[in-house]
Parts: sequence; structure tokens; C-alpha cells
Amino acid sequence: MSDSSTTQLDATIQALSGGLSGAAPAASGNITSWISTLNGAGSPALSAIASELENLQTAISSGDGSQISQSLQTLGEHTTKAAASATPDASAKLEQLGQTLSSAATSLKG
Repeated sequence: MSDSSTTQLDATIQALSGGLSGAAPAASGNITSWISTLNGAGSPALSAIASELENLQTAISSGDGSQISQSLQTLGEHTTKAAASATPDASAKLEQLGQTLSSAATSLKG
């Protein structure tokens, strides 16, 4: 994982650490940036995450809480799986991000 991707990962974790309402203002740009990064990686697994991010972006635009929750859960699962094959410096961060996304999905289900 490149330094810029690790920085992007840190920024995403930081944004989500304040909860979904805190992350909402920057969500669209952050999601778009991740879609570009993941599609550029040339990995089918990462392309699947990018595709789910597109689903999340659509759900956010439409305000569909159920779809947002489902998408966050899927992203959490994919991200946690990606942690297993990531570089050591990114693995722990990806695992943390996966857990944060899954927790956010659970909190939306209420």
C-alpha cells in the first residue's frame, strides 16, 4: 500500500471515529476518492469494494437508511477480509476500518 493510500486510510478512520453524522459532510468526496484508488489497484477484490462504495454513495444520495446500513455492513466485511492480505502497515488499519464500518451499520439498524 502506498503512503498516500495509508494517509487516505488514516483520514477515513479519523472521519468515522466521530460517528456517521460527523463523517457525513466529507463522505461524498472521500467515497469518490476511494473508488478511484481501489479501481486503480487492479485487484478484483478491491474492485468489489469500489463497486460497493458506489452503492453506498447512491444510498446516501437517496437517503435510504436501510440501504446505507446494508452497504456499510458489506463494506465492513470486505474491508476486514482485505486486511488479511494487506501489507503489515495497512493490515491493522484495514481491520480497524472494517470493524468501524460494521459498527456503523449496526448503529443504523438501531
